[in-house]
Amino acid sequence: MKNFWAAFICSAMILSSSLCLATVDNGKIVLGGITPGMTEAELIDAFGQPLHKSGDDWTYKNFKVEVERGIVEKVSTRSEFLAADGVRVGLKAEVLNDTFGRADEFDRDYDGEEYEYDSIDRTKTIKFKVVNGIIVKITCELKD
Repeated sequence: MKNFWAAFICSAMILSSSLCLATVDNGKIVLGGITPGMTEAELIDAFGQPLHKSGDDWTYKNFKVEVERGIVEKVSTRSEFLAADGVRVGLKAEVLNDTFGRADEFDRDYDGEEYEYDSIDRTKTIKFKVVNGIIVKITCELKD
């Protein structure tokens, strides 16, 4: 019986730790009021018409969006004027751990690092491109 309870407790701990990998609430996957999954109409109501449209890619003054079938699939910025839960381009990367916790994915390439955080339900992600310890780009998108 002791072995049963030990196995049960270990299984519960493993299961709960695997469920804790995603640390970002769905409501935090938003950039300056633009959220992946919002409709084209909601985007236009909130921000007006884009400065430029090229197929699915729309360009606004401080951000770009990808709109597919009337839904915002992706929003990104290199501007310091938009924030994701208070995190902006130009801030030091250390703010990411304080704000979002440990990254679900971390990738280092030739020109910097990328920190990726998935939503709790794994339907959205937010990515931060960091060069020389400074955030240079923020992207929110629906996951495939």
